[in-house]
Amino acid sequence: MAVRLPAPPRPPGPGPAAGPGPVVVFLPAHDEEATVAAVVARVPRLVAGRRVECLVVDDGSDDRTAERAAGAGATVLSSAVNRGLGAAVRRGLAAATERSAAAVAFCDADREYDPAELERLVAPILEGRADYVVGSRFAGEIRRMLPQRRLGNLALTGLLRFVARAPIGDGQSGFRALSGAAAADAEIVHDYNYAQVLTLDLLAKGYRYLEVPIGYRFRTTGRSFVRPVRYLRQVVPAVWLELNRPPRPRPSLVLDHVGGERLAGGRPGGVVEGAVGG
Repeated sequence: MAVRLPAPPRPPGPGPAAGPGPVVVFLPAHDEEATVAAVVARVPRLVAGRRVECLVVDDGSDDRTAERAAGAGATVLSSAVNRGLGAAVRRGLAAATERSAAAVAFCDADREYDPAELERLVAPILEGRADYVVGSRFAGEIRRMLPQRRLGNLALTGLLRFVARAPIGDGQSGFRALSGAAAADAEIVHDYNYAQVLTLDLLAKGYRYLEVPIGYRFRTTGRSFVRPVRYLRQVVPAVWLELNRPPRPRPSLVLDHVGGERLAGGRPGGVVEGAVGG
């Protein structure tokens, strides 16, 4: 039974620049009508001379999230029911891959992160220096974070750093970017969340990891889905599964956090997705 990745990950370094294609940014969102339009409005239209496409993955919202996002200019992909953050990120990565993105970024739709910092995350990918870039709150400016949230983030980051054998400074950041190849190859084995399993998956596949400093402020509207006990009950088994899956390459195995069933193929059952706005 494995408790760590078998070898240290490949470090960032010089490589070929990204090929042609847009930068795609997507925002996973569930009941974020109060903030989603403002976050979409902060997405740059160009970064490093490349066109930016903005998508919102509406994860079964009961409010006007989809309407507000479309009105702000985003393309909206809607699920009929709430499947979880991991499922929403998986859908966003698939949509970006379908658009032949040169780089793919995503951040939360609750205004905790500023998409205006997009170029900071995607530049190392476009320049060929990294494949997977995480915005580190602890290396940047934290305007507000609850003390218990800070302690929990640091504890989980330390655990992920040990398991991954990598210099990880912020394991739970909600602002990340991937190369087109990494986005196409990424497997998220849990619908509930993505953070730890995505990092372990990509590092095990040899993708180069890099962190860059970003700003952060704790949300002022709505309510975070993270509850410490439930989070640990969901995440720890997912990490164990990721570490003990069959050798790569392999078909994805998804744990449905709603029904608890295991589904082959990388998409949870019961999800209906389509363009709502453009």
